[in-house]
Amino acid sequence: MSRAQDNDEAFIAAAMPAFISEAHEQTTAIEDLLLELEQQPDNRELLDSLFRCAHTVKGSAGIFGLNRVVEFTHHVETLLDKMREGKVALSPDINTLLLQCNDQIKWLVETAPHPERDTPDMQDERIDMVVQLQALSEGVAPAALPAGGAASAPTSEPGGLRVWSITARFGDETFRNGMDPLSIVRYLSGLGRIIGMRTMLDTLPPLESLNPETCYLGFVMDLESEASREEIEGAFSFVIEDCQLDVVAPPTPQQKMAQAIEALPDTPRLGDLLVSAGAISQDKLAQVLSTQEQSRGMPAMDKARIGDLLESQAGVAPEVVQAALGKQQKMRENATSEDRYIRVQADRLDLVINLLGELVIASAGAMLKARESRRTDLVELNQHMNRLIEEIRNGTLGLRMVPVGETFSRFRRVVRDTASSLGKEVNFEIVGGDAELDKSMVEKIADPLMHLVRNSLDHGLEPPQERLAGGKSRAGRLVLSAQHETGAILIRIEDDGRGINRERVLQRAWNRGLVEQGVVPSDDAINMLIFEPGFSTAEQVTNLSGRGVGMDVVKRNIESLRGTLRLHSRPGQGLKVDIRLPLTLAIIDGFLVGVGKTKFVLPLENVVEVIEAGGDQLRADANGQHCIELRGSVLPVVRLRTLYGVESSLPDRVSVVVVGSMNGQYGIEVEVLLGQHQTVIKPLGRLFKNLRGISGSSILGSGEVALILDVDSLAQLAAQAVDTAALN
Repeated sequence: MSRAQDNDEAFIAAAMPAFISEAHEQTTAIEDLLLELEQQPDNRELLDSLFRCAHTVKGSAGIFGLNRVVEFTHHVETLLDKMREGKVALSPDINTLLLQCNDQIKWLVETAPHPERDTPDMQDERIDMVVQLQALSEGVAPAALPAGGAASAPTSEPGGLRVWSITARFGDETFRNGMDPLSIVRYLSGLGRIIGMRTMLDTLPPLESLNPETCYLGFVMDLESEASREEIEGAFSFVIEDCQLDVVAPPTPQQKMAQAIEALPDTPRLGDLLVSAGAISQDKLAQVLSTQEQSRGMPAMDKARIGDLLESQAGVAPEVVQAALGKQQKMRENATSEDRYIRVQADRLDLVINLLGELVIASAGAMLKARESRRTDLVELNQHMNRLIEEIRNGTLGLRMVPVGETFSRFRRVVRDTASSLGKEVNFEIVGGDAELDKSMVEKIADPLMHLVRNSLDHGLEPPQERLAGGKSRAGRLVLSAQHETGAILIRIEDDGRGINRERVLQRAWNRGLVEQGVVPSDDAINMLIFEPGFSTAEQVTNLSGRGVGMDVVKRNIESLRGTLRLHSRPGQGLKVDIRLPLTLAIIDGFLVGVGKTKFVLPLENVVEVIEAGGDQLRADANGQHCIELRGSVLPVVRLRTLYGVESSLPDRVSVVVVGSMNGQYGIEVEVLLGQHQTVIKPLGRLFKNLRGISGSSILGSGEVALILDVDSLAQLAAQAVDTAALN
């Protein structure tokens, strides 16, 4: 093997991960576009974007010699091209086929480094898809495609003299089958006037190798005629099985102008594009711009769009204006993708985050030493360094923040396929997809969300007939939303289905011994029973549910991310599942407090205020719970000293940190306030993972370990204190 071949193989091996990543983005975009097209079948821009994505995957795969990807994607691309030409209409069946083909392309890309994984079953499945694609590309009646709700445009073009470009390459067996290409040429000359013709001789062998019975001919012809495409193609009807034929209609003047605009170098302004292409003069453009400027401030209209003025005043054809606008859009997309984004491997970013955490800890240690030295200049220098580190921290953590919409969009396909398999109709909505979350958390929350969405489809939403009988719309509504709340993100899955049947859940809990027979917990507690291991109310096992496996894992995975889960059910009207997650798992702003010699950290965004209370007058129970009065209302308080058994003598006066949680406000009683503290979150060991009210740990500048409090978990203890006070 030559050195050049070695270098090529090394390059391909090194670049393959980048290709797979980019191809994955394209296949994801294809799926999103297909789902959008299902709602907007007449949207030409979506169809063009779909074709470009498929073409990009095919072209990139060709560079790497991935013939399986190229060959299969070519058939998909052919069908999409027919759809762009208006010869095939998008239908639910075609959309389903294209989605399945996209899954196949995705699988071929992912297994590109391992072709041995391509089993005979997978190959047979692809062959079936190719047969369907070819049948649609070649045999579907063009009239199936609607045009703006009216009857579809016929294949044959309207009459009128035009110049057709005809390319024909005849097969080897043409002569042996008794066909004469010259007879076809003579027939075509009867349909019009041949104004140009060139013979293709590129396949002609040397004279000594020529076989007189083999046809090596082909020609390119320009035919001026009023005949339609069907009439011209009819001249080749007897040789069509053994001939490569291409009949192209001449471009209109507007199409020629659009092609000229596309070939222009990048020009930022619409008017400059049209002037460069010769569609409008510079003087006429100046008049249009003057009219546009004068329209600003007119009482009945906003500033007029230049595209509309170019059409109405300058007489520029709408097709030409659209071509120029399309050119501008491509320029913006290229500028965005080339100038604003750079790919960085996730593990490199994780390394930077870890080093930043160590830098925060080291900075805290340096600040502690500076204060102990009592040197003002050294303290000020460290404070300045801390401010810079905080800015670096915010900027670096921002690099890991990604919109949750990318994860949400995956569920469009899940909802579509699942609803179809269940015989249900669902209107799926995504709200707040631009809300950002740490990338590592986005990846970990995807599976729990998938399970909850499927659960809503299977158990929550009713079949169409049942909904109609209950006075609801035929199609159910499922909404997946995200929004930021103080220091956290709220992800909500909401449907308008049955809700939770609490009586049925409670009966199943009694039967399984999860709740003592006859005891009726609160509505919230009954709702949360569905997350118990092995719990299920399904009467029979289906492909989606019925085995009681999964919901407990959902709850466990969400809690492992320091998140909380809450259900809001309205029987017969629907269910809301609220998931609250911290924005990041790495570094937070904390409020450092002390109890005895033990340090605790509260997330700063949860701290509302700090008040003082008398130590002797506060009587806590065995769990460290009591209540105090705050501005005329009862505030439940949790005493950390008692709750965690910290060795400390209760001082005369203590501080109560008022914190906000999803269950309302409550207080945490502490002895020392140590102020704001940048907190690097470290995971707890196995021994402490189930410790109630603790979500993690942190290392202080002195080397001490501080425990990070979980304010939502502690809120449950505080709520018990209110219940006890009410009973007393």
